[in-house]
Amino acid sequence: MRREKQAWQGRREGAYQERTCPTENAARRSFFARRTLPTLLVEALNAAAETMNRAGRFTPALRSYALLVLAAIVFAPAAGGSTAGASGSGTEDDIQELLDRRAAAVMAGDLDSFMETIARDSEHFVRRQRRLFKRMQGVPLASYRLVARTDRLGDLVTEGLRSRYRGADDVAIPVTEERYRLAGFDVAEAIEDMFYTFVQREGEWLIAEDSDLEDLTFYSGRHLWDYSRVDARRAGRFLLLEPACRGCPQAPSAAVRLATQALRRVRGYWDAPWSKRVPIVIPTSADDLQRMLKVTFELDNFVAFAYSSVDRSDGIDYTGHRILLNPDAFTDRSSSSTLRVLTHELLHVATRSASGPFVPTFLEEGIAEYVGQDADPAALSFFHEEAAAGTFDGRLPEDFRFVIGSGRDVFRSYQKAYSAATFFVDRWGLRKLVQFYRRLGAVEVAPGTAGYHVDRALRRTVGVRLDQFEQSWAGSIDNS
Repeated sequence: MRREKQAWQGRREGAYQERTCPTENAARRSFFARRTLPTLLVEALNAAAETMNRAGRFTPALRSYALLVLAAIVFAPAAGGSTAGASGSGTEDDIQELLDRRAAAVMAGDLDSFMETIARDSEHFVRRQRRLFKRMQGVPLASYRLVARTDRLGDLVTEGLRSRYRGADDVAIPVTEERYRLAGFDVAEAIEDMFYTFVQREGEWLIAEDSDLEDLTFYSGRHLWDYSRVDARRAGRFLLLEPACRGCPQAPSAAVRLATQALRRVRGYWDAPWSKRVPIVIPTSADDLQRMLKVTFELDNFVAFAYSSVDRSDGIDYTGHRILLNPDAFTDRSSSSTLRVLTHELLHVATRSASGPFVPTFLEEGIAEYVGQDADPAALSFFHEEAAAGTFDGRLPEDFRFVIGSGRDVFRSYQKAYSAATFFVDRWGLRKLVQFYRRLGAVEVAPGTAGYHVDRALRRTVGVRLDQFEQSWAGSIDNS
């Protein structure tokens, strides 16, 4: 995501500052990878980047948001939970057979078979599932499957939930992975965690709910088709997924043209292999977008989000790349601003196959800003003004500084990252910067701190240590 960026998951142009908030930092990405939970790469663009009000004072529009850690409590099924239910092999097989029937019904367009997998405990859930099935028929799915993963968190059901389903012989809530591919776009499966409540009555398992654990911040995945029928339009290398309802937001008329220009710009900077095919999703509202991203902060200041899921089936792979637009913030942007936002987000998507848990935010956001701004030195005017005022501290921004502090503080971190990337390219060239990123991103699970791995990759790429790079970059800044 960019600042115009990361949400949680913005920058600057004339009278407005596009902020590129961080893509997920290394610690967050590493945490989610370990938990095999979705990784948010939310790059949010703050529409009021470095806005000065009429009195000449900086007006920060970007709030500071605390990191939302999904499922921060790792359940040892002891505290109210149960090791029964989904843990037995026979139960696991029965639940998986149910999920297989549900997934097959989706692909076959068989509503009756789909509804036969649903318990009748909640009429609201039954109605919602019927609507969901009908809406999914408008989604260009190449594949769809559901996999119960009791090996991840065990059985999350509590005694309180168990008592809610009266008359049930058993209740279980394992993590269920929803794995799907959009035809022509997803090379690997996109993955969302679902927290279905399975109930057993008279020997038959059914799905009774998918929101029983929300109070514990275990949120089942949500998509555009959970909220609206879908209008799927393929336009060149992009798939536009828009809500098909009266009065619902639509992509700006120039979105595809600008996205195509953004793609050309990205290809000019990032020559490593990637699919170059990206779905762009326009949610029905900012509230629905918030739920799709599984975040709790307001999205008023965020324009666009780059989103990927994590697959740990074989190492750490980022899959299911999407760009999600905030319908309340994207439509009225200028073409130049929109181009920068889309370029920034597409660069994040382009780097996903080369990224890894030790890539620091200053590198992630620095290269995205460098490409998004098309290496324009004028875009660093805020940074140079601060340096001239003597406030530059000569330090590369730590990951947390991209998400906490005032809007000015966060923007300063993005500017530092952009400046450091510019210094790197001016001294060693763009190819070396890409090589450094890919070498560091190739490290998936390994001992050592993020700083150790950054230092090691930097020495192997350009022959300097991280502290030497920081000192050389800081020394290049004109403080006069």
